[in-house]
Amino acid sequence: MSDQLEFLPKRAKPVRKATALAEVNPVAQVRIDAPLPHLDRIFDYSIPAALDEQVQPGVRVRVRFAGRLINGVVVGRISESEAKSLRPLERVLGPEPILTPATAALVTAVAERFAGTFSDVFRSAVPPRHARAESAPSTRATKVAELHEDDWASWDRYVHGHALLQRASEGRLANVRGVWGSAPAKAWTADVVALIHAVLSQETGGVLVVVPNAWDVQQLVAVTDDLKDTRALLSAELGPERRYREFLSVLRGQSRLVVGTRNAVFAPVQNLQLVIVWDDADDACWEPQAPYWNVRDVAALRSQLEGCALLVGGPSRSVETQSWIESGWATALEPERDWLRAHAPVVRALETEDLARDPAAASARIPHTAWAVAKEGLRTGPVLIQVPRKGYLPLLSCQQCREPALCACGGPLSLKSQNAVPQCMWCGALAGSWSCTNCQSTKFRAVATGVERTAEEFGRAFPGTPIIWSSGDNIHRQVDATPALVVATPGAEPIAADGYCAMVLLDARGQLMRPGLRASEEAVRRWFAAALLARPKAHVVLTADHALMSVQALVRWDAGWFATRELADRKATGLPPESRAAVLKGEHNDLIEVIESVQRTVEVRVLGPTDGKAIVLAARKEGAQLAATLHAIAVARSAKAALGVVHVYLDPREL
Repeated sequence: MSDQLEFLPKRAKPVRKATALAEVNPVAQVRIDAPLPHLDRIFDYSIPAALDEQVQPGVRVRVRFAGRLINGVVVGRISESEAKSLRPLERVLGPEPILTPATAALVTAVAERFAGTFSDVFRSAVPPRHARAESAPSTRATKVAELHEDDWASWDRYVHGHALLQRASEGRLANVRGVWGSAPAKAWTADVVALIHAVLSQETGGVLVVVPNAWDVQQLVAVTDDLKDTRALLSAELGPERRYREFLSVLRGQSRLVVGTRNAVFAPVQNLQLVIVWDDADDACWEPQAPYWNVRDVAALRSQLEGCALLVGGPSRSVETQSWIESGWATALEPERDWLRAHAPVVRALETEDLARDPAAASARIPHTAWAVAKEGLRTGPVLIQVPRKGYLPLLSCQQCREPALCACGGPLSLKSQNAVPQCMWCGALAGSWSCTNCQSTKFRAVATGVERTAEEFGRAFPGTPIIWSSGDNIHRQVDATPALVVATPGAEPIAADGYCAMVLLDARGQLMRPGLRASEEAVRRWFAAALLARPKAHVVLTADHALMSVQALVRWDAGWFATRELADRKATGLPPESRAAVLKGEHNDLIEVIESVQRTVEVRVLGPTDGKAIVLAARKEGAQLAATLHAIAVARSAKAALGVVHVYLDPREL
């Protein structure tokens, strides 16, 4: 049988039909949508004559790669390629160039800074295509804003604030960079709106505002209703069609104002004059997917590349923006001291006289002073109680030996209500028959108290007073001015009409004792964010030692003073932002290989590896070389399937 098969004619190889190509610049340079680092480069494809007019830099295309069809984006056209033979482009996906030259340059810069790939950053910069949004008629119109007296009043509260607003209104903001901490007694949105009005009072020029979450977007929407005809919103909560339609309005130059969350920092605003980043230290400003960039650094890169102004604000001041100020790259915009003396809350922490009056105050979770301030505040309006943890009793331990109460799976046990059965936070199993593995005791004690238990305690102390708790899935965004106890976790505090009459910031000691490089910085940020919601001269009680530097920052209302000292401590230890840090995660042997490769190129200090993690620190002047080296190592390891994956986090929020 096999002999007979030899006489059959052999199947001829398919001959690719010659396709007429574009006459001018017939080669398209394409970035393909592939997450593998060794494919992070430009690939050349021929342009069929039929697609000549459609193939422009910035359009999405469909190409054949490794035997399958994948998406890509055209980044250029050239006359000839070094490759011997080229495959043709299959088709163009949408007629619109969605990647502008400025955005392409920014995406490239971000990928280089964070040792990532172009395609990973591109996915953040440009939302997925939606054909119906492309064909929808536009209802936008450019509009000139009007600068009001209230706008001037907002920035008159800051040193150099009037001069800044003047420059913005005259179109003289090129390369201006500033850092401001919001002044009390007025919403932070008033500062942002004043800057928007100033820039948009000119005939041309756009403003980009990036905030941490959808609630912040809603607050800005409420105060920019006069600009809704030229305003675009970019947030994941909008849904794919609406989001892409808003993106196209920006791309086409129909929206001069863009307000959005994290990914909006890449929005292709035409003639961009000003980028505003609010609350840059919020963890929502860090991209959770590779290459793990953050809004503040991307905005800084954009300011450098495009020459636009950059203003970064927040309840307090991050250590990174303090380093900008000390290097001269940015200017501090401090609240005027006269304004602070007249309007800042009166902050009290635990002092010697408190301990003399109440010896248990040092260990009590809610000292006598806090009860007294809450009682007095309830006479005239709402009182805010800030609690760091959600839930009822989120952490338990053995009452006798203090060992953590753990489930059989190793997860921590918690209580969801007073009479509930302890439940594992990992597997959800009930632990009704739990006993301590160390001493066999069956009794628990609370290690941490959540917002629900706190609300219960204050409810017993103030019977008949309305209790509102805001946390997790049960968030209240606004409360009226009637007396009530509002118990909330950080970030979930409702805005009170006319402000809170008093505040108690609980478990402050515990927040400062959390592990992590940013524990004190984050605690200060949370305290300032809550205190900004208070009425002028309202009383605020902070349950921590008065002498602590972080506590003094709130007492003095001087976030810059705290940031200066925190930065000095980082410099003394060589920690970020004094250095650039790369956190590496992977198998131990893989980590050793990567670290040795880095050490051959860059002078670094290595912490670890331990528990599948290592920290590599390099001087800031070596930061670009560190990123390039890590990217080159990722490319080399990606091309060899046998090598293990090592995840790289450059300049992460936490080490």
